Formats: sequence, C-alpha cells, structure tokens
Amino acid sequence: MAASKSTPNGQLVISDLITSRLHTLTALLATSNGMRVERRHGLTLLEWRSIAQLGGFAPLSLKDLARGAGLDKSYASRTVAGLTDRGLVVSERNGADARGVTLRLSDKGLSLYRDVFAESINRNERLLTSLSPQQREQLMDMVKILTVNARTILEEERKIASGELPDEEISVESSQAKAMSDSHKDVDIAKLRYLIAQAQSLLN
Repeated sequence: MAASKSTPNGQLVISDLITSRLHTLTALLATSNGMRVERRHGLTLLEWRSIAQLGGFAPLSLKDLARGAGLDKSYASRTVAGLTDRGLVVSERNGADARGVTLRLSDKGLSLYRDVFAESINRNERLLTSLSPQQREQLMDMVKILTVNARTILEEERKIASGELPDEEISVESSQAKAMSDSHKDVDIAKLRYLIAQAQSLLN
C-alpha cells in the first residue's frame, strides 16, 4: 500500500484506508437521503429501503426483504407493520407454503416508490456528474470486485466464529487468489488486475 499523503511522515492513518473512505461516502449519502425522504415523503431511511426492495423485487418473504434492506428480521417486521398500517404494503399467503406470507406494495405504495425512485435516479446522476462514462463503468466494476472481496472476508469471519478456521490473519496473497478465483467468470484476469490497481490508486 502506498504511503499516506495526509500525514507529514507518510505514515498510514485510518482515513487512508478505502474501507474508511467508503464508510464516509456511505454515511454522507445516507444522511442526505434520509433527510430528503423524511422531509418530502414522511419516511425513515429504513422504511424507504424496505419500499425500494419491494418496488424492485416483490413478492418477497420477510426474510428476503430484511436481507435486501440490510435490516434485522425483527426490525424489518416492525417496519413492515408500520408500512402496512399506512396502506403502503400488503401481505399475502404464500401458495407454496401455507405457513408463510409474501409482501408486496399496494397501489399507493407503488406510486410512492416510483416518485421516490425517480428522485433517487436524479441524485445518482448528480453524484456521478463529474465522472466520464468510462470512469462510471470502471467504478461499477471496482465496486463489484470489492463486494466479492467483502463477502469473502465475511465468510472467513463467520468460519472463524464457528471454529471452522483458526483465528489468525489471512494473507493478502491468499485473499487475492480467492477473489480472483471467485471473479474470473465475470471479469477477465487482465481487467481484474487493472481495476484492482485503479482502486488502489484511490488511496494515493
């Protein structure tokens, strides 16, 4: 990893890590998005995430909705209950499983989803306005690669927690080999190496 440009002696600090920078970016976007959807539509950010999942992927089980919206299942249940009380979400018996239910948006909820999602597309364009079409494509490829790597790290942590793996640091070389193995079906190796180098340049 390149030396830090944010400290006089070049020593790395937390803000040099891409995880920190991504967290900062996500927090800024989540805060502004939450302020907007609450002001204009009377929704919390997590309510909007739930509506967005149903607007794009319904019908969904509560479990699938919780996973997609990044919510704990119990919190997702309370969120859905509130949206149902407001007439935005309806539940239906799952024909394949008499004990289960699936969730979808009501006509009112679908209309709200379309309005808020149109605003989200506009915000997305505002965020990317300084990037060329090529840079946008590269960014999406980088995010795809980093997501694969993040899932690998999470899988490793879960295996450590369950005792399937020893609690020790996994080498960068090992992680790179695993990531390249997971990614080669979708991204050719030369492009993968180029995009990783581009992502690393974000730290410089």
